[in-house]
Amino acid sequence: MEDGMKKFACRYAIVQFLPYSETGEFANVGLVLTCPSTGFFEFKLEIRKYGRVTGFFDELPADVYRTAMKLMEGELTRVRGLVREQPSGPHRADQIRALLDGLAHPREAIVRFGAIRPVLTDDPQAELGKLFEYYVDRSFATPEYVEHSIAKRLHGLIAGLHLSAPFKAERIGDDQIHANFPLVQRQHDQVAKVIKPFNLAQSEANGIFDHGDAWLQKIRRLRKRQLLPRDVLFAVAVPPVADTKRFSAYQEICGELRIEDVQVVEQGAESVILDFAAR
Repeated sequence: MEDGMKKFACRYAIVQFLPYSETGEFANVGLVLTCPSTGFFEFKLEIRKYGRVTGFFDELPADVYRTAMKLMEGELTRVRGLVREQPSGPHRADQIRALLDGLAHPREAIVRFGAIRPVLTDDPQAELGKLFEYYVDRSFATPEYVEHSIAKRLHGLIAGLHLSAPFKAERIGDDQIHANFPLVQRQHDQVAKVIKPFNLAQSEANGIFDHGDAWLQKIRRLRKRQLLPRDVLFAVAVPPVADTKRFSAYQEICGELRIEDVQVVEQGAESVILDFAAR
């Protein structure tokens, strides 16, 4: 790229699919990018390869995602039309900024937008493709996907025990506080055991604390209301021991979970997890 090539100040927001707001799990499924100074407004959505998105949320019917994305596509097409109708002039840039601000405003919906972010680029259309590849095509390396992958493996592992009371996904709690767990066992119509895959291998210590603290608060509240069984196990993805800051954060969160009577094991400790499930 030539040093003298002009850069344009652009703004973008990631489109997120969040079917279960109570767990906070989401998948990045699209991107909107604008360049207010030039009148550029364009978007890209994950419409075709939706199987990996619906596979991420096993219990969700595929048509829920397809319908939601079709509605979002229609809305973004409408907004793009509004942008193209804006006449050139001193107010066009502000109007385009306002349109993106309106789209990204927090909403109670299964398709929402992340925070608006700035980016400098000499080619907004190419930048849209580049950001889509980074945030959407690679979105399945997210912490939520790590936990989903662990859950799938543990489902298969525990299924081999052929238990009379199998483990199933279930929401535990009441109207005030509840959480979704992928592996819950009921005995005599009572919740007997809970297994939760738990990712504490985020790239920074702060991310480990954020994710750990969120679930610690859930566990404390559920315990306080006596909504959890005695037997709760977290199967944890662990950061490298050599990364002292991340590993220290992981140890701290695990210590606090144990105080809340949660059994904590590494996600690869299959014999321990099987013993817990079978006893």
